[in-house]
Amino acid sequence: MGQDRKLKPFGEIPESFKALRDRGIYYTDKTEFIPYLIEQDRNICVVTRPRRFGKTLMLRTLQTFFEYQLDDDGKPVDNRRYFEGLKVMDAGEDVLREMGQYPVISLSFKDVSGDTYDYVVAQLRGAVRRACGQHENVLKNSGVLSAVQLETLQGYLDRTATEDDLTQFLDIMTDWLFKATNRQTVILLDEYDVPLQKAAIYDIHHPGSDLFDKTVGLMGRFISAGFKSNSNLAYGIIAGCMRVAKESIFTGMNNPGVITVTSRIPDEFWGFTEPEVKDMLSYYGIEDKYEMIEKWYDGYEYSGRKVFNPWSLLNAIRGLVNGEEEEAIKPYWGLTSGNDIIDDMIDKNPRHREALARLMNGETMSVPVYENLSYRDLQQNENAIWSFLLYTGYLKSIHVDKDERNHLRAEVAIPNLEVWTLMDSSMEHWWKDIRLPKYDARPLMEAMCSSDIEKMAREINILLESGMSCFDYSEAFYHGTLYAVMLTLADRVSSNAEYGCGRPDLVVIWQEKAFVLEFKRVTGKELETAKSQNKNSSLDAWDIEDSCMENKLDEAERQIKDCRYVKGVLREFPMAREAVCYGIAFCKKRCMVRMVE
Repeated sequence: MGQDRKLKPFGEIPESFKALRDRGIYYTDKTEFIPYLIEQDRNICVVTRPRRFGKTLMLRTLQTFFEYQLDDDGKPVDNRRYFEGLKVMDAGEDVLREMGQYPVISLSFKDVSGDTYDYVVAQLRGAVRRACGQHENVLKNSGVLSAVQLETLQGYLDRTATEDDLTQFLDIMTDWLFKATNRQTVILLDEYDVPLQKAAIYDIHHPGSDLFDKTVGLMGRFISAGFKSNSNLAYGIIAGCMRVAKESIFTGMNNPGVITVTSRIPDEFWGFTEPEVKDMLSYYGIEDKYEMIEKWYDGYEYSGRKVFNPWSLLNAIRGLVNGEEEEAIKPYWGLTSGNDIIDDMIDKNPRHREALARLMNGETMSVPVYENLSYRDLQQNENAIWSFLLYTGYLKSIHVDKDERNHLRAEVAIPNLEVWTLMDSSMEHWWKDIRLPKYDARPLMEAMCSSDIEKMAREINILLESGMSCFDYSEAFYHGTLYAVMLTLADRVSSNAEYGCGRPDLVVIWQEKAFVLEFKRVTGKELETAKSQNKNSSLDAWDIEDSCMENKLDEAERQIKDCRYVKGVLREFPMAREAVCYGIAFCKKRCMVRMVE
């Protein structure tokens, strides 16, 4: 696409609001959140949205708006220029008088995690050091700190603070900043639930570990110190993926406002709405890509609005603007973080696995919604996973209501093709890398050796039944499954190699025997045709499937004989005492086996 040079650039996506505005990058105006926050008359607000949904950029926007800073000459820095032309400037004097009035403590917990409690504490010291460094000069030059307080400040800067000083950081800093500036402080806490999530996942994989409980205690003390009854706090905004009040990290907090994916708010301040996306595409002259963009990145519904994943959308549009064409439409969001919880639920709970498979087939589910979700609930309550997936963006709510006991329930579905692709990869990983290597192939192999075709069919059917119904049961799926199973035990497995006058699907060498396996699959079209032809007969659905598989076994037998596989295999593998041939016909999760003499 030939790009007009006057268009605003669409470069790398900065998380700095100032950098975004300084570089003149296309910006979708979300500054109406500022008057909304101020007019709510709650000085503490907890915001939850899925990862990469614009929370960090919003916090940087709030920092630019509220921040009281002094330049090298000791004069207040005026950030008004960053907001010229944006909606917040029309909000009225009650809002605009708040601009540039408060020191801002900005922390991110995105890196506060580890395999040991000591490492988590060390990472928290790093987050504190970065936040403290923003105010080092003001505090050291103010003359209001005692020698002991200056020593504590240096401990924060050197990452040597005691654990008690560390957990009291927010309370101590807001007190110091008030003494130094005579102003209350704004606290912006990003990714607050990351330490809890990482610790919970660690404990899931390490039974007996108490890392989660210790991390909850640490974070609870840290957050409470800054947000509980703090007279030096002007505004406190806490952002993360989930509201986790049950973890006791918000104990005693003064009536915080809470905005979750199920809240009703006047506008969507993080993700992109449909009109915003269409405006963006129109601006760059790529309106024709809307249908693909919608299929891949739309699907969320917050406060009754269609919402697009902003991170993926922006990456895709950047690729389109830079000439990548349709190759730019691909998954981005799943690459921004690990998907350990998804992998774990697929591996450990068959009911979750099958429910996820139904969702992937386009079905919906009614699930309970826990507003005060605990990461501990993921181990103790198997229904908690659905709230987790809803809050973190893996599912969307189609409808939220209350049941007869006044408990929230939501009808949920997979939001878009991007998330479906992510889940499909997790399913495939479980099947190929976890389930198949654990499968005991010996009963199947022994049945092959003894020519027990009923046992062969039974073993294969058991294996298929544990697979996910979301898989496209193509011949390649059956082929790949049995190939992986045979590799776990056989001396040698050859796939689609030429023997005789053709290429059998698999040739397996085990216990001085060669086994030739030829696979045939009943397609969905063939099955529907057979059902239509037999709609007035007494045959039931399974009878029709059996008849179709018998026809496929006839095809396999003809191919084995016509292509002279036995002669070709024995010539290639002279160590084999004999070659035994089997035709295997598949229909969905069932199979039939025939020995070909």
